[in-house]
Amino acid sequence: MTGIATPAIAFLPSSFPAVVLALACAALIGFSAHRASLCNVRAVAEIMGAGLALPPVQLPDLAAWAVAGGWLFGVGAALNGGCSLSTLHRLADGELGMVATLAGFLVGVMFWAGTARLAPTMALLPVEPVWTRWPNIAPWLLAALVLWALLRILKFGQLARATGAAPLRARLLAPHYPLAVSAAVMGLAGGLLYATQGAWSYTNHLRTSVLHAWGGGPAAAHVHTALVVALLAGMLGSALQRGGIAWRGAPGAVAWLRHATGGLLMGAGAAMVPGGNDTLLLNSLPTLTTRAAAAYLSMLAGIACVLWLMRRARLPMPTLDCTSDGCREAGPPPTSQNLPQGDTR
Repeated sequence: MTGIATPAIAFLPSSFPAVVLALACAALIGFSAHRASLCNVRAVAEIMGAGLALPPVQLPDLAAWAVAGGWLFGVGAALNGGCSLSTLHRLADGELGMVATLAGFLVGVMFWAGTARLAPTMALLPVEPVWTRWPNIAPWLLAALVLWALLRILKFGQLARATGAAPLRARLLAPHYPLAVSAAVMGLAGGLLYATQGAWSYTNHLRTSVLHAWGGGPAAAHVHTALVVALLAGMLGSALQRGGIAWRGAPGAVAWLRHATGGLLMGAGAAMVPGGNDTLLLNSLPTLTTRAAAAYLSMLAGIACVLWLMRRARLPMPTLDCTSDGCREAGPPPTSQNLPQGDTR
């Protein structure tokens, strides 16, 4: 058995206050992710649009299946036009094509389950904490993290002063969050869930549920199911409050097929890693293991490969408008008729 690591910790008891706090954190991650429109596909498209290249990285002790799964997931995400969280984000905004993506994801996991005898069983395994794994550098690493946190707090203070005297409620319900704010909120909430609930991410939950139903693997924890529901509720709540839900299907059979194919590749890749980019970001990369970093870099490479082929074929690539508030797909100039409620851009 092999796979990407998750922390070796004792989870908190599932008392009522602990469960409520966990559900609130999951909903907060969904709300913040929706407000910031976070997406690895958009990030890679922005890098390629700026004429930059991803630096070559050589990492030792790579898990070949995790690297291959990361690349496959990236290819699928690029075909779909969005990765794990952005798929739910777009579904919450009313893009029904994302239903085909999620259906394809489930089929991709089942496909991998049917060929699993060709590869080792993939699972999230516990690892020794960083502080005991690298005791000589642990104090310096902790000092660097504290210094970085203080610098970010100062940056947030400057950002708060720049927004003027806007009331707290207006800031919390702003149509869009600055990217740094959303990342900080997701990091804090995700860190708490990481330390108390383990690998709860929705792609890992879908993978576990399919493998349980298809191949008799262990079932997903009930509390993890509740966390995934809370994540969806947070995104849907953000979309409802912003007034931006517009139910619409994919524009034609080719688009439906593209979403389904992208979802299938994402599902197969997530079964191999295991988990999608949400699992890597929220559960695996914080362990500072080379396998998690290699899988994530491989995922970015898969996205870049598809976007490069699209550029070579002169197919339209995502056009992004990036500011200090984050990156959004560029479109026609907004009017008062097509702006979400409360957005006065």
